[in-house]
Formats: sequence, structure tokens, C-alpha cells
Amino acid sequence: MQALERLTAMAQSGDEVDRNVLVDVLTDLFLAVEGAKAEELAQVFGSVVLGFFNRLEDSARMSLANRVSDHKLLPRDVALRLADDEILEVAAQILQNSPVLENDDLVDLAERKEQPHLMALAEREGLTTPVTDIIVRRGANDVLRAVTGNKSASLSGDSFDVLVAKSRKDEGLQEALVRRHDLPPDPAKRLIPFLSREIRGRLESIAGHPGLQQLLTQCMADEVKSQLRDLGASQAQTESAIAAVVEGKASLDEVAVHFAKNDKPVDLALLLSRVGNVSETVTTRLVLKGDDGPLILLCRALELSPEAFGHVVRMRSRRLRLTGQQAQHSLAQYEAMSPERAREILAGGRKAAE
Repeated sequence: MQALERLTAMAQSGDEVDRNVLVDVLTDLFLAVEGAKAEELAQVFGSVVLGFFNRLEDSARMSLANRVSDHKLLPRDVALRLADDEILEVAAQILQNSPVLENDDLVDLAERKEQPHLMALAEREGLTTPVTDIIVRRGANDVLRAVTGNKSASLSGDSFDVLVAKSRKDEGLQEALVRRHDLPPDPAKRLIPFLSREIRGRLESIAGHPGLQQLLTQCMADEVKSQLRDLGASQAQTESAIAAVVEGKASLDEVAVHFAKNDKPVDLALLLSRVGNVSETVTTRLVLKGDDGPLILLCRALELSPEAFGHVVRMRSRRLRLTGQQAQHSLAQYEAMSPERAREILAGGRKAAE
């Protein structure tokens, strides 16, 4: 051990030495020694490495981290210095592999380090929830996919909630969540509507949770029932509103504006059909076709106000991608047409058809 004592003294003296070579030789010795001498050597090894650490070249630190990253007797102070290194190639090996880092060390590193280091940490075996909670809170999308895909990492219920919320537009994160065997039922239910069609098609073969396929089937059935209920309610409301106009309990303007504002051209066509006693097929074509001349005649004959027709024009402009100039021209034509003249033209058209 006299040689080791001389090496230690050399490291502390400040004399010019080839530090990189010295650390490399010491690493050889540290890795070779086993048994009772190993712990004693580990202390000397740690003292020398820490004494030189700030003056070691990047390549020397990378080599050191690569060789000692999974050693059980690596001094914790050395592991912490390497794990905190700004060079990712140095830190990543320790963050992923070192058995001497304690949970509190990992929590501290997860709280302080930037995304590349978080990515390395996210791939570590056996992460606990205090660590993964921080990674999920701070991590970018690629880090979230990595920690979720790490099946040995424990995730808390709060982390699952965050991951599901962030998976809305991230198909990779959706798949990583689906593959988790510990995905709780409530986050799973919230995840189902986000799943892409491609993942839904493969769910049975990739699901980590045995009940996820059944849960998807149930959620899809519930979703269809909900849509049918909404559709039924919507149709009933439409019929009720149109009946109110026909019976004189509501104005044509009021209901037409409501349909136009809510982008319901089919409902508007049905309204014009019932009030004007015109085929629904005809009014639907008038509302949805590009040529607005016949629609102007019908709406003017029914005495829809220019203000209300303006809402109809804006709805048609959105749907048919009409220019502002076309919309202004339609409104000008409408205002120039009197209701009496519109009815005369329509009546003449009917006589000619007869």
C-alpha cells in the first residue's frame, strides 16, 4: 500500500502529473482488487479521483464513468460528481447504472438537471415514485415517453393523471401508457378517448393491463350511447324550434339566426322548407349550393330580415369558402330585392313550371 500512499500524496501535492494516466491506473487497480482490501482501496481511489476531478479531461471522465458505473464499492462522492457532470456521456452512465446513488440523490438530480440528463435518469431500473413524480412534472415529451415505457419504474396516481393529460396529441406516450400493467382504471378511462385509431386496432396485443381491452369496448359503447342521446336531444330541439315558428310562437329571424350561428345548414334548410312549404330536398340544395340567387328569392319572399340573412351568408361563406366580396354582393342583392318582388318572381316560376 506504500505505492498507493505515494500516489495519494502526489495527487494532493499539486505537482504536475499526468492526471488522466494516474486515474486510469488507479481505476485498473480499483477494479482488480477484491475482498477485504477492496473497501480500503475504494477510499484511497475516491480521495485521488476527487482531488483531480476538476482537472480531468472530458475523455478521462467519460472513460472513468464507463468503467465504474455499476461498481458496488464506488465511493458515493465520486458517483455524485460523475452523475452531476455537465457532459452527458459522463453523467448518463452513472445516472442509469450506479447502485451507490441513494433515492435522495436521485430526487435532487431529477430536480436540478436538464432534459438530456432527465432522459438518462428516466431509463434507470427501479425508479421510485418520488423520483418519477419529478421526472413527469419536469420532463419533455421524449422524457415522458421514456419513463412511462420503463416498466420497472413506479408511477404514482398523480403522475398517471399528468401523463394521460399530456398524451392527447402524443401517440408514442399513448402506447407507452397502454403497455403499463399498473395503469389504474380511472386514468385508463380518461385515456381511451385520446387513443389513435392505430393503437385501438392493436390494443388487444399490446395492452399491459388485462382489462384494458374490455374497458375500451365499454367506453366506446358508452360514447356511442352518449352521442345518440345528444343527437336525439338536438333533433327534438330542432323540431320544437321550427314548430314554434310555424305556430307563430317564435320569429323566423330568431330561429334562422340560431341555426346559422351554430353552423346547422341542414336545420336551416328544414326551417325554410316548413315555413315556405317547399321540398326539403330543394331547400337543402339552395342552402348548400354556391349560386345564392334562388336562396335570396326564397328568404326574401319569406321576409327574413337583411340582418338575419347576413348570418346565413356568413355561415355559407365559412362552409363554401366564399370571398368577402362575394358575401357583400349577396347582401347587396338581398337588400335591393323587396319581399313582394321576390314572391312575384317565385310565383312566375311556378306558373312557368306548370
